[in-house]
Amino acid sequence: MLSSSQRTAAVVAGLILVGVGTPLALYGLAFGGVPSVLPPEAKRRLEEERSAAKLVDTRTQEQFAVGHIEGAVNWPLEKIRATTTPEQIPTELRRKTLLLLCDVGTVSRGAVRHLRRIGVESAFNVRGGIQEWMRNAPQPEAQAWDRWRTRNGAGSFPFRGSPLFEQALAVLSYFVVKPTYMLLSLVIVAVLWTSVAADLVALRWGMVFFFLGEAACAVNYFGYQETSYLWEYLHGAGMFVSFSFIAYAVLEAVDHRLLGLSDPERRCTAVRLCGACIKHADVPCGLHRAFYLLLAALIVITPIVPTADWRDTSYNTLIFGAPYNYGHLRVFQQVENWYCPAVAVVMFSVSLAILLVKRRNPLPLSKLAFAAGLGPLAFGMFRMILGAAYDQNRVWFLVWEETTEFLLIFGICCLLWIFRRSLLPDAERWLQQVQAATSQTPRAVS
Repeated sequence: MLSSSQRTAAVVAGLILVGVGTPLALYGLAFGGVPSVLPPEAKRRLEEERSAAKLVDTRTQEQFAVGHIEGAVNWPLEKIRATTTPEQIPTELRRKTLLLLCDVGTVSRGAVRHLRRIGVESAFNVRGGIQEWMRNAPQPEAQAWDRWRTRNGAGSFPFRGSPLFEQALAVLSYFVVKPTYMLLSLVIVAVLWTSVAADLVALRWGMVFFFLGEAACAVNYFGYQETSYLWEYLHGAGMFVSFSFIAYAVLEAVDHRLLGLSDPERRCTAVRLCGACIKHADVPCGLHRAFYLLLAALIVITPIVPTADWRDTSYNTLIFGAPYNYGHLRVFQQVENWYCPAVAVVMFSVSLAILLVKRRNPLPLSKLAFAAGLGPLAFGMFRMILGAAYDQNRVWFLVWEETTEFLLIFGICCLLWIFRRSLLPDAERWLQQVQAATSQTPRAVS
């Protein structure tokens, strides 16, 4: 028979596995049956098989006319879907290796799936489309297949020169600020390692997942030059799981350390507002009813995130002479703008249903569901706001993302220090012992 804490741990572990695993499963369903190549592999094939490979742009004729990769052939999705046999393929594309792409890799995915269905085995989707293709042409002077042709002629892909100040901020943010708050998160984990209070345990696990998420980001940067979808997704997953644990820690701290709402033996701090308490009289709980309104409001406003515009800007720059591409791929925006809000709405609804239906002690489970929704919502909204504000200058997206995360971790450190006497009594006693031992050390004789 599992204890209450063991059942809670099992529920939390299940939520994490389902929450983190679902986007991976959805990605597998969407892309798993579609043969794909990365832009560098597509370029290699085009170079080595100049007469046998074709780069096919599946966007509309109007979009293609505005601008396209030099050397690409336009075959719109509408016409591809009208093709029912390999013999109906345009003459210049027959018996060729077809490398299909669009803006972000979603339209071309459908085109490849259709061509494969009618027997064209040489069709491949170029992952990430034009948006990711630009990442592999970061130099101002474009090489073969890295030139952008418009009605006015051919030129380099979008390039934005970054001022020296912005370059310095980018380096400082990634190589100084990020390692600093990662180290601080590990310090918090170590300090809270033996804590048993529910809020501190939740905070400890929040810092664990925060560190793991940022470590995944570092692996993607140094190990894969930011080309791994899996490691970048694990970065984001670590963030929204971490935010959920932090949210739960705050809820627990406010409940048990300030309000006393869940403690049947303790007078609730909000009784002055309510006038009478459900613990001692047959009256509705005022805080519960306020929580109903909060949950309903959050469910209503959560669609702010999925109704936001996509931010598909991608441009190249130089950071102290090193080529770099700034952009936020659509596949990650889909997780942040669609999946995270969907999880939030589901979990907020579950939290509200628990409060309405469960008569005996509904608050623990309701808080758990609420925190499980608040973390993804906060992550998705945070990314959406930064993307909207700094779509055309993503150096500042990076700077403010790293600065905000540093302030979060630093703020947690400060709160733990300020309230260490009640939150960390063991650490406080250890500090007192160290101070006592230091004060009793005989001074050296001059």
